[in-house]
Amino acid sequence: MSKPRSKVFFVLEDLEVEVPHGTKLSEVVEASGADITFGCKSGTCGTCRVRVVDGNRNLSAPTPEERDFLSSLGAADDERLGCQFCVLGDVSIDYIGS
Repeated sequence: MSKPRSKVFFVLEDLEVEVPHGTKLSEVVEASGADITFGCKSGTCGTCRVRVVDGNRNLSAPTPEERDFLSSLGAADDERLGCQFCVLGDVSIDYIGS
């Protein structure tokens, strides 16, 4: 039986890709060529900050460290660090950056 699939829509590029449920956003970006820049990939630089336009409930939960870092940046509730989550369902993403 195949793994469930999710759709990731990148607003900036008007690009939709289908990926296996549980794929890290950084892997989706690398495979699709979407225009999101990743710096440290450990959640400490903010380069990959994105706004979740739709589907926030379809992402893995933020860690306390991610929440604290985003709070220190004054980020809105719909913002996440792209290097820190997996896609668990359909989602629309807009790139903010640092």
